[in-house]
Amino acid sequence: MELEEIKSLWEDMSQKVDQQKVLTDQLIKDMTKERFDTKMRSISIPESITAFICFAAVIYIISNFYSLNMWYLQLTGMIAIITCLVLPVLSLKSIQKMKSVHISKSTFKETVEAYAKEKARFMKIQKISFYASFLVLIALIIVFGKIMKGIDVFTISEKLNWLVPSGIGVLFIFSQWVLKKYKKATNSANDILKELEL
Repeated sequence: MELEEIKSLWEDMSQKVDQQKVLTDQLIKDMTKERFDTKMRSISIPESITAFICFAAVIYIISNFYSLNMWYLQLTGMIAIITCLVLPVLSLKSIQKMKSVHISKSTFKETVEAYAKEKARFMKIQKISFYASFLVLIALIIVFGKIMKGIDVFTISEKLNWLVPSGIGVLFIFSQWVLKKYKKATNSANDILKELEL
């Protein structure tokens, strides 16, 4: 075999190895993206269901707003409407930004930094939602008590004196559980992205 043939054969093999490396790298990125998307769905699906419930509550309150015949009931209704609109929208937008991290189009460092930034924003929104949810719960009990049963909680509190504390207790336990789940899912997604460095 002549030197030129060996050189040509070597270049062909080198090109094939380079092509194989590119294909392998792309396959790893695609698999990582799929695993990352699965983790993001474990957050986005429950948040989407929650947003749907909040929007349904808003529609129900607006369609029955005439039942809130006192200024303080109307104010409470407005607080419930605003918080049930704003909090889910903020949360869904934050999830969308986390999901839009470009694994295959960015470098490893850019991907991890972009995700870390959006993850911090999402967890901050979740903490705000955690504290605001107590206000929302109280507002919804007041509003739904008036709309559904005709009870003005501000004047007939003895009928519902057990409802608010028990509701707050259940909400606290549930919210803590959700925060832990979301933190675990976002940390797991972060670990998946960090595997790209290896």
